Amino acid sequence: METLLGALLIFVLRIIDVSIGTVRTMFTVRGYRLVAGLLGVVESGVFIFAISHVLREAGGSPLKMMGYAFGFAAGVVLGITIEKWIASGTILIRCISPRHAVRLRANLLNEGFGVTSVRGEGRDGEVVILFIVAPRRKRNAAIAAIHEVDPTAFVTVEPVATAIGGHMPFHPSAAAFKK
Repeated sequence: METLLGALLIFVLRIIDVSIGTVRTMFTVRGYRLVAGLLGVVESGVFIFAISHVLREAGGSPLKMMGYAFGFAAGVVLGITIEKWIASGTILIRCISPRHAVRLRANLLNEGFGVTSVRGEGRDGEVVILFIVAPRRKRNAAIAAIHEVDPTAFVTVEPVATAIGGHMPFHPSAAAFKK
């Protein structure tokens, strides 16, 4: 029974440790040094506690090692889920709608998105390319606004490293984390 409880403890600790590590990595990539550093302190503390339980008793038991491995896997899944829920950062949405670009632009502006339109050349002639830079947490709302007008629009979404000026709301609290 003690071995089973030990394996369960290790499993839970690894879920916590790895999910924090996954979120920390996302904040690191986005340049949030202070948040990433603080998460790293918590992550390493939980990791040391978990690994010490695995290595106790001359290398631990196979059940504890399985708890460690499966906890790692579950932690990755949970960490990605948490990071998607937090949805920090900024995205660039590119939209091409050969027949509905004017209505699309108006609909996106009505929804509060900043939109820049540029003329381009597509396979079948001239097109209008819409560029929308938005907070990542607004991704689904922007895509829904696009599909409301043109469900066949060609849409790409990618992360933005830096966005300054324009129709981007400024969040002083978010800027403080980047120092």
